Amino acid sequence: MTIYTESLSAQITITTVFTILVVVGVVGNTLSCIVIITNRSMRTPMNYLILNLAAADIMVTVFVAPRFILIHAFNHPDGLAGSLVCKLFTGGNFSWLGGSASVFSLVAISVERYVAIIHPYGSRGKLTMQKLKYVVVACWILAVVFNLPLFITMQYNEDIDFCTEYWSENWLPRAYSIAWFILFGVIPIGVMSVLYTRVIRRLWIKPEKGPRAAQNCGS
Repeated sequence: MTIYTESLSAQITITTVFTILVVVGVVGNTLSCIVIITNRSMRTPMNYLILNLAAADIMVTVFVAPRFILIHAFNHPDGLAGSLVCKLFTGGNFSWLGGSASVFSLVAISVERYVAIIHPYGSRGKLTMQKLKYVVVACWILAVVFNLPLFITMQYNEDIDFCTEYWSENWLPRAYSIAWFILFGVIPIGVMSVLYTRVIRRLWIKPEKGPRAAQNCGS
C-alpha cells in the first residue's frame, strides 16, 4: 500500500492530481455535512449515514495531503520520530482507515435502502436512530481493527526519504493486501450489487407489471 517513485515528473503529476482531489473532496463533503447538520428536516437515519460517509471521505482526503502533497514541502524527521510521524501523518494510514469506514458506510446505506424499499412496512429491520449509533460505531471499530497492521508496520525509510511498511515475513504484505482487497472490495461490491439489483427490480420491473395487470383486468 506504498506508492513511491523517484521520477520528478511522476511526483509532480501525483502531487497535482492529489491536490485537486483533496480540494474537491474536502469542499464537497464539508458542504454535505453542513447541509445535513443545519437542516432539521434532513436529520434522518439515512442522512446521518450519508454524513458518516462524508466524514470518512474527508478523513481520506485530508490525510492524503501529508503523504503526497505536503511531504515535498518539508524535511521529514528520521529515527523514531520519523516513524511516529509516518504512522500518524505522512504514512497515509488514516486515509486507509477513512476509506475502510467509507466502504462500510456504503454497505450500510445499501442495506438501509434495501430494507426501506423491499420491506417498507416491516419495522424489524428498519434503521432507527438507536440502531444508527451501533452501525456508525461498528463501521469505525471495524475500520480501526482491519487497519491496525498498517499503523504497526509503517516506518520511515531514510534511504528513499519516504514512509514504507516493514513486515516480519515476506508473505505477510501480500496476504494482507489480498485480505484487504477481499474485505473492502470483493465482499462489499458483491453485497451492494445483490441488494441494489433487487431494489432496481422492485422499482423498475414490478411497477410496470401493475398497470398492465390492471389493464388486463379492466378489459
